[in-house]
Amino acid sequence: MAPARRPRRLARSLLGFPLDRSLSSGELRLEIDASGVVSFIDTARSERLIVAPSLAFLVPSGEVTVEGISKTGRGFEARVRSADFEAKVEILAAQEGLIFGSEIVPKRDLELQRLAVLPSGTELNLYDVVNYRNRHYTPNTWPELLLGGRGCETDTFSRDWQFAPHPSMMMLRKEETAICFGALDLPTSFGLYLKASDFRVDELALEYGGLLLPVGTPFCPPRFTLFLDHGRTPDETAAAYTGRLVEEGVVPDPAEKTRYGWHRDPVYCTWMDQGFVARETPADELGEQQLTGSNPTVEALDESFVRESLAKMDVEGLKFGIYLLDDGWQVTRGQWDAHPERFPDLRGVVDEIHARGMKVIVWWNWAEVFDNADVDPNHVAGGDWRNAHGRRVRDYSKPATQEEYFKPFFRKLFSSDPDCYDFDGFKSDFLADKVHPEMPLHDPEWRGEENYAYRLFELCYRTMRTYKPDGCHIGCAGHPYLAEFIDINRTYDVATSNYREHENRSKMLKALTPGCPVAYDLHNFIERFEEYFESTRRSGDSFHIGNIFGMRIDRLSPWEPADERHFEPMRDALAKAFWSDGVGGN
Repeated sequence: MAPARRPRRLARSLLGFPLDRSLSSGELRLEIDASGVVSFIDTARSERLIVAPSLAFLVPSGEVTVEGISKTGRGFEARVRSADFEAKVEILAAQEGLIFGSEIVPKRDLELQRLAVLPSGTELNLYDVVNYRNRHYTPNTWPELLLGGRGCETDTFSRDWQFAPHPSMMMLRKEETAICFGALDLPTSFGLYLKASDFRVDELALEYGGLLLPVGTPFCPPRFTLFLDHGRTPDETAAAYTGRLVEEGVVPDPAEKTRYGWHRDPVYCTWMDQGFVARETPADELGEQQLTGSNPTVEALDESFVRESLAKMDVEGLKFGIYLLDDGWQVTRGQWDAHPERFPDLRGVVDEIHARGMKVIVWWNWAEVFDNADVDPNHVAGGDWRNAHGRRVRDYSKPATQEEYFKPFFRKLFSSDPDCYDFDGFKSDFLADKVHPEMPLHDPEWRGEENYAYRLFELCYRTMRTYKPDGCHIGCAGHPYLAEFIDINRTYDVATSNYREHENRSKMLKALTPGCPVAYDLHNFIERFEEYFESTRRSGDSFHIGNIFGMRIDRLSPWEPADERHFEPMRDALAKAFWSDGVGGN
């Protein structure tokens, strides 16, 4: 189930306001003039930061009228009307920041496209935007997004094809000053969109993609927090935002989650060695990888590969705690049975790895069903509906899919019964750009990218833990609501030797997924290999290794057999990397 919604009116940490038309929280003050114009002021610097033409916050985009503003015991309330709806907007002052909420009542059946967080025409006395959009080839975890001149256009939907989903949160900056605004409740939308130019908001809105709002039925979008921050990095401001979610009780306190040391032990992942065996280098971009289907890299993984890699660990003195069986163990994506030719005895292989004292994690992509996958059409969204990438998708919102397919499948993966594989956890992948407004769901309560991910991860995690109480989910999502269902986040694919990509992604993930440890993903080159390990020690993170058969010197080099240039720094790092033994990070 999605987390329970808190009452609209918060009952704690509320402050008064010094004037009839103002509201203060720390150094942030909101003032409303006689014409209804709303100003957000940094009182520490006596600077106006945001000037909105009205209190039409969190209402459907379009022409509206604000008919009245009244002072309540804890803030302000405004009545907003249009030809299609009536709404009540409420603004409260919390101990740290302002909280906005609304209730919308349609006058007719209404298809909600976009919901304005701030009204169009809002003026911005700020310089740029921080929106986490990860890209290859740079250590920066957000692009340059300027508010002046031609401005910028950005959103939080996962089209950047890495960490997914992103929270509906952005920051507007002015040197050391930042205004952060983000959803307090779990959105059922498809990203937060910002278009700005000439220091003015053209649109700042949640995308709902045609959500039906029945006439007369109240609709409450997620509340938003808006707070002022001084002298901190964007990652620190993001951590302050997710910390507020914990304080509000909408996200569980990470200190209460039981974590197991072995989840942070060093991982051998088969993926890059599969490329070495196949003499292929996978595409850098995940959006390209997900379209390739079966290929030599996938087909290189078989039982002999696993046994040869275990023998290689013995010969080279490489001690790993976790063996990660990556893409290729299955018949095809969407048909998640052991490949009958490549893995005729998958359980036997898992038992062999367990006998060495290692845990075994399996790679799984929930979102795609390839054309050659034999699946029950009753479990597929819309029967044979195709997403934007031409793929079928199982409808996990459907009880029949959960009971007839998913739960038996996860039993097969994680149970120790003789007819099951006995894996110790799973690595989720290819989450981005998979949940769209047009997706025909059996249960509309699953609608929305962030909401769908939350419900699916909860289903996955709780089902896995019925068979493996200490089971591990290796995730790739920087999102506060998903933190309780991820045991360790990886920094995702890095295509160069720039270890600072891992370093900065780690900071981002820790800020957005409170309490969740991080593992540096694969470093694929000899170049700067030692610096990569040194960085993990500085950050206190674990790491994944993807190649012990082959190596590449740098980005320009072909594959060649791995030798001491590769193994020597790896042995030293492995000796200091076992959290389950109490020596991790030393």
